[in-house]
Amino acid sequence: MHLAEVADYIQSRYGIEASYVDLAGQTLAAITVPGANESFALLLKKDGRETVELKAGSLAKFLAAQPAFGPAVFMQDPAWIRVDLDNPALNDRFFYKTLDSAYQSSRPLEAAKNTAEDRQEHEIYLLDEGEDFQEEVIPKRPAFFKDSDFDRLLAEKGQPVIPEGIQQMQESYDYLAVPRRESNFYRQGMLMANYEDDFAQMVPINKQRPVYHDLTVDQLRSYFSWRTKFRQGKYKPAPAAYVYLLASELVCQIGVKEKADGLRQLRLLFAKCVEQKDISTSWQEKHILQNYLVYYGFALEEIRPDFEDELMRGEVYHNLLSGEASGQELYQAICCLSSYLPKNNPLLKKEPEKFYELLAQVWQEVRLNPYQLLKLLVGEKTTLPVEMFADTVFFSLDPVKDAELILGPGLVYRCQGGQWSNEVYWPSGRQRQLLANFMHEFDRLSRQAFKQGRALKEKDLPPAFKQSIVQGIADYQEILVERARPKVNINLASLDQIRADAAETKESLLTEEERQLEAEDAEKITSESNKQVSESSAAEENMTKDIDETAASGLGLDENEEQLLLDLFSGQPYQDFLRQRHLLLSVVVDQINEKIFDEIGDAVIDCDGQKAEIVEDYRSDLADLLGIEEK
Repeated sequence: MHLAEVADYIQSRYGIEASYVDLAGQTLAAITVPGANESFALLLKKDGRETVELKAGSLAKFLAAQPAFGPAVFMQDPAWIRVDLDNPALNDRFFYKTLDSAYQSSRPLEAAKNTAEDRQEHEIYLLDEGEDFQEEVIPKRPAFFKDSDFDRLLAEKGQPVIPEGIQQMQESYDYLAVPRRESNFYRQGMLMANYEDDFAQMVPINKQRPVYHDLTVDQLRSYFSWRTKFRQGKYKPAPAAYVYLLASELVCQIGVKEKADGLRQLRLLFAKCVEQKDISTSWQEKHILQNYLVYYGFALEEIRPDFEDELMRGEVYHNLLSGEASGQELYQAICCLSSYLPKNNPLLKKEPEKFYELLAQVWQEVRLNPYQLLKLLVGEKTTLPVEMFADTVFFSLDPVKDAELILGPGLVYRCQGGQWSNEVYWPSGRQRQLLANFMHEFDRLSRQAFKQGRALKEKDLPPAFKQSIVQGIADYQEILVERARPKVNINLASLDQIRADAAETKESLLTEEERQLEAEDAEKITSESNKQVSESSAAEENMTKDIDETAASGLGLDENEEQLLLDLFSGQPYQDFLRQRHLLLSVVVDQINEKIFDEIGDAVIDCDGQKAEIVEDYRSDLADLLGIEEK
């Protein structure tokens, strides 16, 4: 409980306003009943501690023994007690009853009901010894007892009577409600949901965020008259407090048929405020509308337009932190956060695709670093508590307990047990300076590595970040070297057709004389080959004990591939054989290597296009595969 609440209670219930003064190092206000000679309460504040001292009379000793109560300190009088408002053991209901008792006992006149059944009032008078006692009736004062002090003062000043609706609303205020301010606003608002007024004067409200209980009758009538005209489509510029009250009513669904109607009125209210330029509500407008859309569960397509900035921000951080973005998307995201951008980088100007690839490679080094460099450089995803409708007075008889709303990868609202939270990307505390220096060093080191553009002055950057940039650039340079190597792609499926087409073309171009000479060469080559084979047969017998005739065919080799492999293995000449059959050495070698790869796991023949030989490291493995026993 706070002194401000106690002061509000005293002003509303008794019509007495607390007036504070500074005395003896503390702030205090003495509360006195009009017409009384002494105060019945003191409101004190010292060193941040708030207390109330009450005149309790004969009950002081009993009350001082209650929780949070004690003997008075400022008023050194045994009839006074002290109440510690900061004490959690304080019972609000008991305190207010004690306050009411102190007020009633200090009134100069006793109040009584003015009805026919009321008992007559008596005055007690102590007689001197020897005097006779005679009872007399005290005259009634109907006018005084009929009206409250506040109403009586208004009547004396000639002011109009309070409208019945407003009077009923004021009387409905419950000082023991929890939470008092919000629940009373909702209860009173529902009573006044359809109330209309036609008060001509626009009464200013100095309090920026009031509730009905804070306003005078004229202020209430002025507000309700302004609200009536707004509902009729006749908007009139008003103080910020008027807009605050109406926005609070709408978020509480006061005077609202359905949630869509409340949203429509909120949008209209804020649009009129902007149009008339009468108050500044841009920040409140944004958050009130967003909270309304989320809390009351509108469809995603209706919600997203009001979260464009937040969704864009979430996309920026998601691209930088998730590892799913391309180099160009990374650069665009960095442009949104970094104060330094390598716009003049020669690689970016001449070959932007290479620049984006290089940036992606460097960023990958940072992201995979075990020291969480990316978290320091950019930020992280976190969950923050959210107070719904913090810019208004909000209360609901049936509040949302559990909900989840996923607007985007970086924007999720959740409610668990009535507590709302927001899952968002949160920037690093060092992001502003660190990210700018990182991009500067990336620009400088990339120019240096690719020898382009003028040299830049080095910026201060932690070694781990600089090492990631250097390593990323080195990795990308290796990728470029590998990409530059020539690649030969042979379609083995169409090789037979190519051979057939080549043979047919060659045959069609030969003359009769060339055909005769070719036949003679073939006969000569065959004769010499037979001679060489006979001469080497003895050597072959010495080298191999047994050749498995099915081993080569078991590897999937055809006749030509098998012959070339055996010739290479035994060291026999093979050029004439290939020439006779119009075969290319490199093509046949590639076919053999491909078919034996599954068995050996590597190429078994080295070929430079002109000559070929068995790889010595695999000779014994190949012998076992072919069933050849070497001596």
